[in-house]
Amino acid sequence: MQGRVQRTAQQRTGFSLLELLIALGLVSIVLATAALGWPHVDAALQLDAGLHQIAADLHAAQTLAIASAARVRLVFPVGGAAYRRERMDDAGVFQADLSRQLPPGIQIADANSGGDLVFSARGQGENGTVTLADRSGIRRGIRLNQRGRVTILPVGP
Repeated sequence: MQGRVQRTAQQRTGFSLLELLIALGLVSIVLATAALGWPHVDAALQLDAGLHQIAADLHAAQTLAIASAARVRLVFPVGGAAYRRERMDDAGVFQADLSRQLPPGIQIADANSGGDLVFSARGQGENGTVTLADRSGIRRGIRLNQRGRVTILPVGP
């Protein structure tokens, strides 16, 4: 009897074909569900990347304004997928010095500051909000206050 128990234990060292097929079926269902949800995740990641890109460029513009003792602004054309940084020259005219593309699928939905966010030569900002939107219509904004503080706003309709 003992020999028979040992042989059965030795024969049963792997998974059966049925167990492998069930496991493979479950993995494929999970992967299919993840693949269907990926476009929404990707759009949210692109929107977040665009907001952080603008925040970094606003900080860089503020630093440039202080370092050069000149007004610097970021110009956001509504409906576009790009924006530019401009610096005021000695004649009082803004000259473009940098142009940036937003991540794919992201566009500027609104800019309530007339389309530009301006820093004075002392680094103080002019109040303004820029709103970005992704392909699915999710909108998020970034706000600049008078002290030059940049705030990324939560998700909105």
